[in-house]
This record gives sequence, structure tokens and C-alpha cells, in this order.
Amino acid sequence: MQIRRFRAPDMRQAIRKVRDAVGPDAVILSNQRLPTGEIEIVEESLSIRNNDSAKQLRDMELELKNVRAMLEQRQQAESRAEPKENIIESRAREKLKGLGLSEFVVSRLIDDIDLKGREDDWNRLLAHLADYIPVRSSSSELKGCIAFMGPTGVGKTTSIGKIAAQHVLKHGSDGVVLITTDSYRIAAHEQLRTFGRILNVPVEVVNEYSDLNEVLAKYAHYSLVLVDTAGMNPRDSNLERQLLMMKRARASLKKLLVLPCTSQRQVLKTVVDVYSQIQLDGCVLSKLDESASLGEAISVVIEEGLPVVYIADGQRIPDDIEPARAHNLISRAVYTAEHYSQLYGSLKYGS
Repeated sequence: MQIRRFRAPDMRQAIRKVRDAVGPDAVILSNQRLPTGEIEIVEESLSIRNNDSAKQLRDMELELKNVRAMLEQRQQAESRAEPKENIIESRAREKLKGLGLSEFVVSRLIDDIDLKGREDDWNRLLAHLADYIPVRSSSSELKGCIAFMGPTGVGKTTSIGKIAAQHVLKHGSDGVVLITTDSYRIAAHEQLRTFGRILNVPVEVVNEYSDLNEVLAKYAHYSLVLVDTAGMNPRDSNLERQLLMMKRARASLKKLLVLPCTSQRQVLKTVVDVYSQIQLDGCVLSKLDESASLGEAISVVIEEGLPVVYIADGQRIPDDIEPARAHNLISRAVYTAEHYSQLYGSLKYGS
């Protein structure tokens, strides 16, 4: 610290002397009028103090620069990482939607699986998707009273013929009966009667002169009772009567909804909503061989929590029906998507 004294006839001249000698950094400690009449100013030089302050400022500035550099490096790292994660997720979404899956199912999968950008990401997504699908346990053979319901042309009667034929081939024709409640169409019973003649099993018709519960009671001791119902779309005025009959049926009657994989997702959801009035026990996914995408039907059974009991993929009796297995269904969905993608590509580019 350096203290200096400046004297002048008045304050203005004294301050000017201080400023001229020291500059604007001068710090005036005191001033007084001397007996001689002069003004004396005591000044402390800040050269040393300023040097110390400047060093502190330089140190602080350097530290702030280091912090800023660290923040910028972190931001750059995050900006590089975020697009990579987005790319991985976007590619996964694109592939899943390529299967025909709904946005709900796709988003649920993406949220549940931690994608690593590795080759096994796709297999992990498919395995998790299979876990979503509600399926009836295939450990025991389907027995008892089962009614097949659904709109016209979805494959109810054909599915019944396949299941009945498999049972007859394995256990014989004793204990199997076919029942139809379709009294709305001309010759609606002919296909079922044909199955009955070929398999040598009885065929019963429920109409205005008979009651479903009475027929079910008649064959209560049979091991397999398959009930074919009238095919009606959700807007059919007779559907309410059909559903009422099923509601009043014996509690032992299981009800399976036949859903064609060729239908759009919204159509399938509407069918499920209408037929859910009767507390469905499960469904049969039909027409897999005719569908260009299985994702729509898979999405519906996942969203509705409707167990898949059988999948049917052709007209051959008794071959083209089997108990549903989730992983097999997903494999079939992937194969179908890839097959039709290649077919579309060849048609588009003429190769």
C-alpha cells in the first residue's frame, strides 16, 4: 500500500493533482485544510490492490470459461446422442407398423423395451409382442359345448368342420354332435349336414319349434358339442335375437367369436364390441392365408384382451386349423408382412 499527500490552494486543484498523478483509480482517504490555508488530500494508490483484484478476476474468468466449456461439451454429447436414440426408435416404429400393428400397441412396445441399437432389438420386440397376445392354454384339448359366432362369411361353419374332423380322427365319431341355430338363410344347414354325413355324427337344427337349451341338455353327455350360429353383421336387425338366445343358453356353453384377419381393424373392433354383450370366452382368427397383414387382428385381440383359441389358415379339412400359439402367430405376421412387401415391390417396379 502506498499513501501519498497532495497540497493545493483549493480542493479543485488538489483533486486535479491527484488525478494527474495517479489517474482515475485513486482512492482519497481524507482531506483537510492546513493552517497555511492549503488543502491537503491523502490518497492510497491502488496499483497493488488492483493487481490483486485483476488476478482474482482472471482466475474467476478462467474458471467460468472451463465451466462453460464443460456445459458445451455435455450439450454437444446430448445433441449427438438424442438423434441416435430417435433414429433407433423411429426405425423400430416403422418396422412394427409394417406388421399392421396399431399405434397403441406400437407405443406400448417402444415404452416397455429399452432399445440398444443392437441386432437383437427386433427379436426382443417380437418376443415382447408375443407376450402381449392373450391365448388359451393349449395344454388341454378343446372339449364341451362351444358356439361359434360372428358376421357372415368369416369361416364359422368351416372351422366347426375342421375341429369336428380332428376330434373324430383322434377319438372316433361317438360323442360328437353338430348344432346349428341358423334359420334365417335358405339351405343354411346344408354344409353342416354334409359334414355330419361325412363324419357320421348327428346334426341338430334349432328353430322356432325347438329350444337351444333343450338340445344342449339332450347332448349334455357328449364330449364335444359344436354350435354353428347365423352369420350376421353388427347392423342386422336379427342379431339382437341371436345374441339374446346366446345369453339365455346354458352356462356350460362357451362362446367363440370368429374374426377374419382380412378385415380392417375398425371393423374387427366393432364386431368385438357388439358381440361382447354375451361375454365371449375367446376367438378364432380365420383367413390368415388370405390376409396381407395380421397386425390389425393381433392389435384388436391385445387391445380387447380377447383370448385367441384357434387360428385357421385355409380351406383344407381337417388340416388348416390349429390351437393358437402366440410366438407362432407373430412369426406368421412377420412372414406375411415380408411376403407382401416383396410382392408389392415386384409389382411396383416390374421385376
